[in-house]
Amino acid sequence: FFDLGMHVRCLSGAPKPGAHLKVACYIHSVAHVRGPNIDYFWFETLAKLLQTLRGTGATQCMLISKPWLHSMARTRWASSLLEGLLIGVIDETSLLRRLRSIDVLPAALNRIAYGIGGKDHPALHVVADEVGRCSQRFEPDVVIVFGIQADFLANLWPKALLLHVETGAYSRNPYPFSMYFDHLGMYRHSAVGKAGKRLRAGIATADGRSLVAAFRSNFATALATIDPFRRHDLRARFRCLCLLPLQVSNDYSFDEQAAYRTQFEFLHDVLSATPRDVGVIVTEYLETGDVIKAYGDGESLAYLRHTFPNMVFREDFHSYYAPSQFLVPRVDGVWTISSNVGYQGLLYGCVLGTPATTHLAGIADATTYEDFLDRLGRPSPANSDAFLAWQLERYLVPDRLLNDGRWLYEYLERRLDAVHRVDDPIDAFVPIADMDRLTEAWVAQAPKPLTVPFNSEINVLLQSTSWRITAPLRAIATALRALRAFATRLFY
Repeated sequence: FFDLGMHVRCLSGAPKPGAHLKVACYIHSVAHVRGPNIDYFWFETLAKLLQTLRGTGATQCMLISKPWLHSMARTRWASSLLEGLLIGVIDETSLLRRLRSIDVLPAALNRIAYGIGGKDHPALHVVADEVGRCSQRFEPDVVIVFGIQADFLANLWPKALLLHVETGAYSRNPYPFSMYFDHLGMYRHSAVGKAGKRLRAGIATADGRSLVAAFRSNFATALATIDPFRRHDLRARFRCLCLLPLQVSNDYSFDEQAAYRTQFEFLHDVLSATPRDVGVIVTEYLETGDVIKAYGDGESLAYLRHTFPNMVFREDFHSYYAPSQFLVPRVDGVWTISSNVGYQGLLYGCVLGTPATTHLAGIADATTYEDFLDRLGRPSPANSDAFLAWQLERYLVPDRLLNDGRWLYEYLERRLDAVHRVDDPIDAFVPIADMDRLTEAWVAQAPKPLTVPFNSEINVLLQSTSWRITAPLRAIATALRALRAFATRLFY
């Protein structure tokens, strides 16, 4: 996504004469609990977005974040990624000391910001003060934020439009990369979290239904063509199949939406509640590490298979990025906390289940696991085309449009105008583009379908020649360990 060389070539025109938009992008200013590099992808993504806008010649752009991300960018890109941008570098050490002085750990900031009334917490006033200090009186019209519920920045820039961004529900190949720009917030604060029931109960236009049908048909075919698991008969032993996509522990997208502390606890609870004639296909978010381990510290696969024979997990799920999306069209339902796989379930007519505390509850078919299981055996759930059409027409922006500076400039202008003009905040999600251009961006210009291998260190090891050659030795070692354990039980 985002070829930096396209930023000038893609401009098909210029904004209206005299127009001048000021845009700031903010990436959370302290290291993530999962490591200091977790947010770098979004640092690059938003820098490229600003470069696209800068190419219009009518936008002042500022990028604000912690020093480490700016340093990484200069190392990887020399000056090209940040060229021409105003740079706001937050003094991270000063920020951490100020937070410590009021007994707040940096890891708590996401939880504080996400909570009700969080924007008024003293810790977030400290963050806003540091943002204001490094932005040097820059007054943006639009603030694009990743990584935190950003209401607290309204204290600093009360007239600015705050847009919270994240990866769209359909973003992995074969889908085109997409992003959402939500002026209400993240997760339960988002448009889906606040108005999901209303959005799903709406009525799609004829054009909207056609777009959804074309989108569904195109990607169902693409997924089936490249499905690396198609040789597996996953349904043979079960009355019904559901998909359980595990996510990321220590992240507020999970921790603040359910009572579970870890993915393993979530997995264990769901498997314990599932009858044996319902298969539970379990997949993982591999970029943050395994939950189900066949080797080493935390080994759990043998235990899970022994205790829950209806758990469906194959080692080759670890071999590909986004294994869930290949499995969604083959299951009866998806149970999730906040995974984008839930949206994909709706696209393919699955039962969507989620706890009542999550942002997906309003668009779900069931908000208790018992109700979810009961619905798996029933006819297809209520049609979700109205919600899906709203996503594709007004919420998710495909990368073909994000690479067009003129379109992006005008889109931000329309969003800025709408949020001040309309009474209903949902109406401020303006049409992204006309139907022909949307169909082209979502379907006609979708990437060539590819199955992308996930080359983790353990996968590289398992596929290596040395690992295959030493297989007999490992088998002997396993047998010796079993014999030793037997002898211990027999004689001691």
